[in-house]
Amino acid sequence: MNRIARLLSLVAPILLLMFAVTPSALAHAHPKIMKPAPESTGPSPDSISITFSEGVEPKFSSIRLTDGDGKSADTEVSRPAPNDPTTLILPVRKLGPGTYTVHWSNVAVDGHRLEGSYKFTVK
Repeated sequence: MNRIARLLSLVAPILLLMFAVTPSALAHAHPKIMKPAPESTGPSPDSISITFSEGVEPKFSSIRLTDGDGKSADTEVSRPAPNDPTTLILPVRKLGPGTYTVHWSNVAVDGHRLEGSYKFTVK
């Protein structure tokens, strides 16, 4: 029994350290706040913004907008929000009624890349 107790006393701290380090090693910049919200319906927005769970690299991160036919609906380029490395903004012209898809991609400051999309509807 003494051998098992010694082995556990050696292995337990290593396992605890592994579990403590793993979440930060797997970190990615996930969308937290999206405006307009996914699946929302409302008037044409002035801009599209996405706030991520951590800072993103502006050179390698972007927001694009397409209409219901898959054609580009953005006329500007997305940019980081002033003084906020976690938020990207895409100014948009007045959008006509229809369903639009927001396409986003980012590279977090730790180098991890993510991408995704969501839809919203303009009345």
